[in-house]
Amino acid sequence: MKTVINILLILLFTSIYVFAEEIEFKGSTPKVVAIGERFRLTYTLNAKGSDFKSPDLKYFTILSGPNISTSSSIQIINGQMKQSVTYTYTYILTAKKEGKFKIPPAKVNYKRKTYQSNSISIEVVKGSTASNQKSSTNQQSSTNIPSSEISNKDLFVRVNVNKRNIYQGEHIVAVIKVYTRLNLAGFEDMKLPSYSGFWTQDIPTPNQISLQRENVNGQIYDVGIIQKKLLFAQQSGEIIIDPFILDAVIRQKVRSSRSMFDDFFGGSYRNKNVKVKSKSVKINVKPLPANKSGNFAGAVGTFKMNASIDKNHVKANDPITLKIKISGKGNLKLIDSPKIDFPPDFEIYDPKISSNVKNSEAGAVGNKTFEYLIIPRHAGNYRISPINFSYFDIKNKQYKNISSTDFKITVDKADEETSAIIVTGFNKEDVKFIGSDIRFIKTDILRIKKKGEFFFGSDKFIMLYVTSFVLFLLIVFIRRNQVKRNSDITIVKNRKANRTSKKRLKTAKLYLNKNEKEKFYDEISKALWGYISDKLNISVSDLTKDSAKESLKNYSVNDEIIDKFVNVLDISEFARFAPATSDEQMQNIYKETMDVISKLENSIKIHRD
Repeated sequence: MKTVINILLILLFTSIYVFAEEIEFKGSTPKVVAIGERFRLTYTLNAKGSDFKSPDLKYFTILSGPNISTSSSIQIINGQMKQSVTYTYTYILTAKKEGKFKIPPAKVNYKRKTYQSNSISIEVVKGSTASNQKSSTNQQSSTNIPSSEISNKDLFVRVNVNKRNIYQGEHIVAVIKVYTRLNLAGFEDMKLPSYSGFWTQDIPTPNQISLQRENVNGQIYDVGIIQKKLLFAQQSGEIIIDPFILDAVIRQKVRSSRSMFDDFFGGSYRNKNVKVKSKSVKINVKPLPANKSGNFAGAVGTFKMNASIDKNHVKANDPITLKIKISGKGNLKLIDSPKIDFPPDFEIYDPKISSNVKNSEAGAVGNKTFEYLIIPRHAGNYRISPINFSYFDIKNKQYKNISSTDFKITVDKADEETSAIIVTGFNKEDVKFIGSDIRFIKTDILRIKKKGEFFFGSDKFIMLYVTSFVLFLLIVFIRRNQVKRNSDITIVKNRKANRTSKKRLKTAKLYLNKNEKEKFYDEISKALWGYISDKLNISVSDLTKDSAKESLKNYSVNDEIIDKFVNVLDISEFARFAPATSDEQMQNIYKETMDVISKLENSIKIHRD
């Protein structure tokens, strides 16, 4: 028995290894603090170090530290045990004066090698009494401000943009932030701007909103990012970004009496809803200069182009791939395929378009590729003229043209000719057509029938002929009617709108059952917008809540149904950014979405009838 235990222990300890082969030594501290406010300066090392050397902290008063603490975690993956260790060195500091300071790197030794941390930038402001009392060393502290005294200086929201004067097609970055000096418990509701006049792209943000400290006019606020968007101006002139409205929940401390138990147990708390609204933002959009070339198709930014073909010597009817890749920064997804002058003998298929674009605060960066499949049908020497691409360069404020080289293609005859062969001066035995002999002598026994016994010309033949002709006319009529109906894209999309929305709702139901919140609300939003787009024949990119409401009113849709449609949209968009969403709320949204689409379908149908 002892032998078995010893073997198991050996196997256990030999499977343990430490993650800390790659040493990380990092320092962190709040970005903004107030004079006299206590805050933490923390250094973490993923190994057991020695000879820790403190940085120069001459602008700060050290109240405590360095205090050393350790933590470890163990994971078992594929039968192997992995252990990680973290050593933390913590200072409690206060700042001596206002200003922006840089804390130099700290140093530590590990296995006879010295490691250096990052340097840290910190801003010290005068602050207010409230902010000084709220120490950054106590993350659970809450500001006790009576509800009657809450002002727009304690809690407000902003739509921040990086530029207010741009060209048409140029992008700006819009960041919606909430600023608070109170204890923010969560959000009840929010109304996001419609961004009418812009083509929008989401910039990825964390699912959970985390508050970071910022200096706003000399005051310290906890700041959370609600949403980040890239906005591409689609028209010139003055564009107004609607205000952002937030219904926030504030956690307040309530004293019911002056007893010592309140101080000992921390007192009781209550939640209060506070509605805040940002200011609208005015963006001035300048039109693009008039001296644009004929190849310009709306590309704005900084780009380069690469064009290539996979082969330039083929046989007739062999395919060739022409690839055009446009890369850079700008409105890549809005770029149309360049105009190409193909030889008339070439058969050209619609291009396969693919995009690889990443959105960030720096803009939309990546590439867009157009792949053409071309088939030369006849032998000869051909030339594809240089491909031209024109764009407006934001940096230089001028149009630029990019041209590829021309492409020369040699096409040989195909191995087999598919055309018919015609021969002159032939006799009966020599006649051939597409490789098949025609035989003129029938060797079977000839059977003779009396007059009236033939099917041709009989009553049955006439009836069959008439019936076939009537069926043919009926099929032609039905087919023409179908072609006419399908040729009207508006009617086709309108007819399929309800069916398409039901498919999306089925997908949303799957995500609901799996409790995949983000995908569920995304599918709900697509179902609503997609239904309105197809039903009213409005492009999704041109749809806004205001335009949808206006169009639905034109179809005599009841205001109550319109408000319900907008409300479901707002809730689904808000829920994607909310810290948590219950299963019951997701079920209710699913039912309300089905109900509002059903009511819209009936209202619009009645109006059209």
